[in-house]
Parts: sequence; structure tokens; C-alpha cells
Amino acid sequence: MMRNWMRLILTAALGLAIGLPSDAGSATGDGEALAGRWIDPSHIWKPLFDGQSLKGWVQVGEEGAWAVQDGEIVVAKPGKGWWLRTAKMYRDVDLRLEFWLPPGANSGVGIRGSSVGDPAFTGFEVQVFDSFGKEPTVQHCGAVYNAIAPTKQAVKPAGEWNSMRIRVVRDTLDVWLNGEQIHTAQKLDERGHHHRVEDAMPLKDRLTTGYIALQDHGHAVRYRKIEVRDLSPDPEPEGLDGGGYESLFNGRDTSGWFKTGIARWEVVEGTLVGRDGPGHLFSEREFGDFELRALVKVNRRGNSGIYFRTVPNAQNRDSWPTGYEAQVDNHDPRNFTGSVYNKAWPKATLPVTRDDAWFDYRILAIGNRIQTWINGVAMVDAELEEFSRGHIALQGHHPGNEIMYRDVRIREIVPASAEPKAE
Repeated sequence: MMRNWMRLILTAALGLAIGLPSDAGSATGDGEALAGRWIDPSHIWKPLFDGQSLKGWVQVGEEGAWAVQDGEIVVAKPGKGWWLRTAKMYRDVDLRLEFWLPPGANSGVGIRGSSVGDPAFTGFEVQVFDSFGKEPTVQHCGAVYNAIAPTKQAVKPAGEWNSMRIRVVRDTLDVWLNGEQIHTAQKLDERGHHHRVEDAMPLKDRLTTGYIALQDHGHAVRYRKIEVRDLSPDPEPEGLDGGGYESLFNGRDTSGWFKTGIARWEVVEGTLVGRDGPGHLFSEREFGDFELRALVKVNRRGNSGIYFRTVPNAQNRDSWPTGYEAQVDNHDPRNFTGSVYNKAWPKATLPVTRDDAWFDYRILAIGNRIQTWINGVAMVDAELEEFSRGHIALQGHHPGNEIMYRDVRIREIVPASAEPKAE
């Protein structure tokens, strides 16, 4: 580990000496440095499309609008497919694929998109467009749609196959089109707007974890040879269903939850929003050992938490629950985001999140061992014996508070002693 970090420091120093961006990738025999983070060689390329089926993908539009023909993913019903997304979510990712466009066609590759809503704006979209021979704009091929134009126009004429590679680590993006780098260490910053320029949607405020998606914009586009390297420090488990996770929040309403206290909860465009407080939203189900992931965003000076192994307060149901709380607070000097409130604290001395920005919360509870991660950064690893089973609860803390949750997913873990024995 020390050797890798020394190599990372030397790589950054060399980059400064010869004028490279400080977060430019530099490969070595043991890994590479990207966006200030060491990527070890365990992050290997894996097929995202098996060439025969849509296994591992979810059709968001009309069933059958996307199909597999001759080893390619095709839009079989143009205008009916909306998006085809992966079952698994990714944060830091390296993606490569090939695409084919008929004349005048429009499509795109969504990165860090959500399960509900338009991935082009909940995450971001790298545009796939028949713009051969045109000056590059924020809507032409290779652009970060409505945000960052490519440095050059590298797409081939319609009817020819193109290769594309997209790599995003933290807030840094690199894109290659037909072997030419068209985005180099681009920052996902304040740039970006919705369909109108005046409707700002800064890239820095969008999801930091989400799905990879292919867009149907009404044209018979084709994709093939899709491969991915998951560069996240804590990648999700492999699996057709995203590693065995199930959704706790359906993206439409609060079915499967019950409320206590005075906080107000509603679903807005696929986001579970809690306002004011105090109050809590409890899962109807109880859990013992589990792994939970959620995308979270809190407003300025906001405060919330994800309670687990918890029950409503026995003396006052509308008061603070009894159980563990994975804290959401970017300002408490001790119990900041990632801590288990008043029970376990990160080794870090400063929060790794900020207000008004999405982040990925991961909680792993197995027996007495409780662990938390924020955007892949390890926070708490503690032995806690007080609670063994209970609900999941989301907190609304105080008047003026606003908390948002998306893609709340859980994976139950069966203790080895409870697994059926082979005969």
C-alpha cells in the first residue's frame, strides 16, 4: 500500500514537472493514478453485454423496444425504448463500446443516471449524434449534453461503426471517440443546463453514483462490444440484479413505509423528499444483518440520518427512535456524515461531503460489526452490541430541514449458522 501511494505522489510530481494535468492518468505495472486516486490492477475489463441477450440490463420504456440482433443491441421500436439501463450501479467507471448511427440519428450514453427520471440530467449524458463534419457544440457527438462541447469532432459518417471510451473518476471526465481524446480531465463543475440555457443544472450537483444507460431518441441506433471497468473503491457485488439488492423505495410513493412525527414526506420526480421535522419514515420490514446503499442529499445546514436496527421510541412514538443512526450532517464537528451518532466515529477529522450535493451512503451491519462508507471512503468500522434487529428509518430533523433520498436499496445477509446445510 505504501508503495502505491509513493508511486501516486511521484506520478503527480512528474505531471507538474512536464505540464500534465495533476489528475491525468498514468499507468504502471501495478496500477494507475487517476483524479488523485490510486486504481489498482484488480479493476479489470468485463463484458457489460454478452452479445446474445439483455441479461444485466433493464428496459425503461416499452417492453421489446430494445432487442439483440446479430450480436448487437438495437433499437427495435424507435421512439418506444426511452432508456436501456444496467441493473448494477456505478460511481467511478471506465466504459468502452461501439455504436452505429443511421443518417440524422440521435442517441446517447447515460452515466450515473437514476432509475426514475432522465439519466441525461440526473447524471449526465455523453452525446451520440450524427454530426460528422460539423463544428462541435454541447449537443454534438461526444459532448457532455448541454454542458461541455468536445474539443474536436471525431465521429465518422453515418453508416459506419464508431468506438467510444468514457472514463469518470470522482469529478474528472475523459472521453475518447474513434481513438481521439475529445475530453481531457474535464471537471464536472458548474456547467450544465436543462433544455433551456436559463434552466441551470450544474454537473457538480448531479448524482455521483448511478446506472449506465443507452438512449432511444427515435432512431434505429446499434451498440456492440460494451465493456466496463468498475473503478469505484467499493464496487457493488456482481450479479444480474445488482448483487442481490432489493429496492426499499419504489420511486413513486411511500408504500412499504410508515411515518411518525411531524416531518413531511413526498415523492418528487423519483426522489423521496423529507421536509421540516422532527419526524421519521420507517420501513415496514425489519432487518438484522444487511448491506444498505442510498443516494443522499441534504440542504444547507441540514441534518438527517439513516436509522437501522431501530424501533419507534417506546415513551413517545413521535420522538427520536431507539437504535443506531448513520448520521447525515456536514457541520457537526464530531458526529458528521458517516458516523454512527454518539456511538462510533470516523478516523477522518473532516466530512467528505458537502451540503446540496448528492453522495452515496453505504452501511454494512453483520453481527456486532458496523461499517459505513461515503462515496467509497471508509468511515466507521466498530463493534457495537446494543441492537441486533429493527426497522430502517429516515430522519427529518428540524423546521427548514430538507433531505432527499434516491435508490434506497438493501441486501439481507443470512448468517452462516442459519444457512441450510447440504445433505
